[in-house]
Order: sequence, then C-alpha cells, then structure tokens
Amino acid sequence: MTYPIVLSFNAHDPTGGAGIAADALTCASLETCAFTVATALLAGDFSRLESVVPLDADWIDDQARTLLEDSVVNSIKIGVLPDIQIVRVIAEIMADYPDVPVILAPSILVADDDESNSSEDIIAATHDLLLPNANLLIAQRHLLRQLAEVKHDFSSIEQEHPQLLANAHAQALLSTGCEYIFATDARSPDSQVVHQLFSSDGLLRTDTTPRLKDAFLGANSTLSAAISALIAHGQPTPQAIGEALEYTWQTLRFGISMGMGKKIPDRFYWTRQTENESEEAEQTPNKRPAPSSNTLQ
Repeated sequence: MTYPIVLSFNAHDPTGGAGIAADALTCASLETCAFTVATALLAGDFSRLESVVPLDADWIDDQARTLLEDSVVNSIKIGVLPDIQIVRVIAEIMADYPDVPVILAPSILVADDDESNSSEDIIAATHDLLLPNANLLIAQRHLLRQLAEVKHDFSSIEQEHPQLLANAHAQALLSTGCEYIFATDARSPDSQVVHQLFSSDGLLRTDTTPRLKDAFLGANSTLSAAISALIAHGQPTPQAIGEALEYTWQTLRFGISMGMGKKIPDRFYWTRQTENESEEAEQTPNKRPAPSSNTLQ
C-alpha cells in the first residue's frame, strides 16, 4: 500500500503548532505522506517567536533532490522562506520537476541578525523566481499586496475603486504564470473570515468561515498543508480548497491548548468525540474531507 506524497519545504517549529510538524500531521490525517525538508529552525512557544535560524541552502537542495530521485512526489508545498539562497534553490528544483503541482504558501521570516537578507528582497525573489512556476499561491491579503507591488503600482485603483483592489492584486500575480491565487484575511476584525480564489477568468469562488474567539498557532500551515494533500490525491484545485477550508475550520473549532498562549489545531479532531458533543455529532459528524479525487464538491 502506498500514499500520495507531499514534499514540504518549511521551518521546524518545536511546538508542532506550525511548520513541518504541522504539515506532517495534517497530511497524515488526510491519508497522505509528508516528506519534510526544513528551511529554518525556530525557537519560540505558543505566545511568541523568539528566533529564526536559516539552514544551509546546499543542504536543503541535497535533501530535497535525494527524496525526489527516490520517490514519486505528488505535490510540493513551500512555507517559511528565511533566505534568498533558499528561494533560488527551491526555484531550481521546481524547474527540474515541472509536472509536480506547487502550492506556494510563503511565510517570510528573517533572522534579526541576518544582514545579508531582508524581507523585501525575499518577497521580490519569491515573486520573480517561485511564483511563475507555482500552481497556487496562498497568501494573507497583506502579503498578497506586497507581492503584487513588486512590479505594479495600485495607488489609482486604491483611491478610485478600493473594492477592486484584491482582484487587481490577484490578476497582476496571475500574469506571472501562476494558475490560481487564493487570498484570505485572518487579520480582519469582521465576524466572518472571507476567502477568495482567483484565476485568469476572475473570481472563481468566495468562501466564508465563522471567526472563532480564540487565537491559533498553525491555522495557515494546516490550511495550506490540507490543500496540498488533497491536490496530491488528484483533486482539482477549487475543490481541494473548499474541502480544506472545511477541514481546517473544524481543526480550529476543536483546537487544543498545549501551553499558556495560542491554541493549536486538532488535526485529528474527527477521531475524537466527547459525551457532551455526542448529540451535536449526530447532526454534524466529525468527518474529515474524503481525499479521493472523485469526491464531488
């Protein structure tokens, strides 16, 4: 028996709330195997991130290529990017494996004492080197704007038609060659979190999820890993996004406290049910998304 494989480039978060541990747990929950290549080591807890240590780009290249030469990888997820050299190495790997769908969910984390890198430079390198060969970009709206503004000026649209700004950002990034842009906004104060999927045809779908009162570590990692896992199973991107959103919201709804700060998603919520939840579960069972490529939206 074999499972679809997701190759994850991401940081090691020692809490397991985010990073490669979160990717591995999410993939396992969705009947997928995660191959993990660490891009950085993080130090922190459930309240704050204290330090970032980028790993050597040549080591990352060797590790990823060793895995890719030994196994058939079904999707690639890209998370924490702490160094321009790492961006370049991953771009070269993407170019050598053009048939593997790439889910780009960048998080720009630069070490405080790193004088050779800046977040602006890494964002520009991500725009120029990774985005053109990515199948899907997943980004919070503030990062979406930063990536779009690498090559474009949106000041006139922002002044005259602010409601069209997200679409303008998405279309500018789609022009690089990326197939889909998925914009979300966890920072919004609204009671609903709005998620929008764009393609060259415009807005494909809008999903809303109720905002939960708690703060979470690893919500974005869970969502992007779930999308990557479902795409690895062969699901079309729009369908994978819809099912991953439902799965992720449920992991947050059943979120767990492991420390004194943020909760982390319960990626295996569907295996557990308390007596107090039994009546509700009869109406809404704790069910994970079906990973089959034949699942209908």
